[in-house]
Amino acid sequence: MYKRTILLSGNTFLYYMNLDILEKLAKNWKKSKDSKIEKKIITLICNNNNDNKNRFSFPIAENCLISNGRVGFTYKNNKTYPNLFEFLAYITSREIPIEIKNCHFGPGEIVVLRDNKEDAMGDLIISTNEIVNEIKTKFTN
Repeated sequence: MYKRTILLSGNTFLYYMNLDILEKLAKNWKKSKDSKIEKKIITLICNNNNDNKNRFSFPIAENCLISNGRVGFTYKNNKTYPNLFEFLAYITSREIPIEIKNCHFGPGEIVVLRDNKEDAMGDLIISTNEIVNEIKTKFTN
């Protein structure tokens, strides 16, 4: 159910969170603006366990496109997450694509300004953690 990409000593291990649940909740939130749904989404995003199984991350496909100093990642199974990204943009007061350092997060793909997949993956992990930390700072203090 969960997968997340972690780089350890040059080896890549894949773990990722099931964003379908968050997308469905975000769609319901968009229709209702219900604060209970908003809190549930924030809790799911910010719920960090030490075993990495429930940490928020993007389910990216293993293959990527590298061109002109950019690495493009699509989501697994060519899924898109428009409602989740609208929610993230609202919660973080950012525009879509959400830009964190050299990562551009969009509902259909993530573009990282790097020359190779390994460096892009590292930046992707760091930038994803920054999104989570920003949400935690705003809503869990």
